[in-house]
Amino acid sequence: MRNFFKGVRKRIGKLDAEQLREQYTLIADEADFLEKLFMANSEGIIVLDENGNAIKSNTAARELLGMDPAAVVENLAIPLGRASKREMTISYPDEKTLEMKTLPTKSATIVYLRDITAEKARTEEELRVGATKAVRDLAAGVAHEIANPLNAISLNLQLLQRVHPEEESLKTCREQVERLSDILHGFLQALRPSRPNLMPGSIAEPLKNCLAALEKQIEERRIAVTLDVPDAIPAVAIDKLQFEQVYFNLLKNSIEALHEGGIIDIDVRADDSDAIVTIRDNGEGMNEEQLVHLFEPYRTTKEKGTGLGLMVSARIVRDHGGTISAESKPGEGTAFTIRIPRLEKRIRALKG
Repeated sequence: MRNFFKGVRKRIGKLDAEQLREQYTLIADEADFLEKLFMANSEGIIVLDENGNAIKSNTAARELLGMDPAAVVENLAIPLGRASKREMTISYPDEKTLEMKTLPTKSATIVYLRDITAEKARTEEELRVGATKAVRDLAAGVAHEIANPLNAISLNLQLLQRVHPEEESLKTCREQVERLSDILHGFLQALRPSRPNLMPGSIAEPLKNCLAALEKQIEERRIAVTLDVPDAIPAVAIDKLQFEQVYFNLLKNSIEALHEGGIIDIDVRADDSDAIVTIRDNGEGMNEEQLVHLFEPYRTTKEKGTGLGLMVSARIVRDHGGTISAESKPGEGTAFTIRIPRLEKRIRALKG
């Protein structure tokens, strides 16, 4: 295009009217082509004048920003007249992360916008996978170095307590050894995840078994538990033992977050695609930072926790083809929601 204009400029004094019309037509066609290319570009493009006003933008820019760029460009803190690159978060019409690059020209600043929401999600998933691998590697070393000595210590403490049953220090030592055993058990679960043995069943059955096992602990802390289960729940493909572990971890978190006399509401329901369980407590709750990292290893709100229980629970739910999510606010409690595909939906998806 640049060479074309140079050629026309050199010969323009020698062109007659017909030749000028031909050149004008060529220029108009080229300009129309470039305009269509500009508007069809999947990246958002905004052209700013030297004062930062949006003098031109394409369809993608308006869709990414959710409105006319001219109306919001002053809020984007765009550096005029220099090259730059940064990320920003847009919450309307949908929450997304955009990459913004600027390219200066002689009389304008061109702004490129690209939606990198999915790209960042993939990166975060890769980080989670890497963190899980790190846990497994660490657990292997912990299991090898600690398991046997820990068993020997526990056995000897039991023998000493038989001789000195009133000795408080021995009781304290045994409690700490049991805590170490629990941590080691959590590491081993993260290290050796077993594939679920899926069988048709109810998502509510392992929940009831888990509540029965925790009944004494719930009564001692005077916690009120409500369980709402419809008469008919669609079957799911489930490993009941693994899901008892999931419910145990979630209920244990709720119990520990509650003061004496707290409330746990459990709701079992179904929609057209999933069987759904929600476990809600009115405990201390969590802030946004804690919530974001909730299912990551070593992320916990407990003084003596490791965060592995929720990580293992999330893995089990994913292995069942389901999802687990959490909602929480400080002082208002926490709600965990598990969704598992209904059996007929899962079979239909496999056939498809």
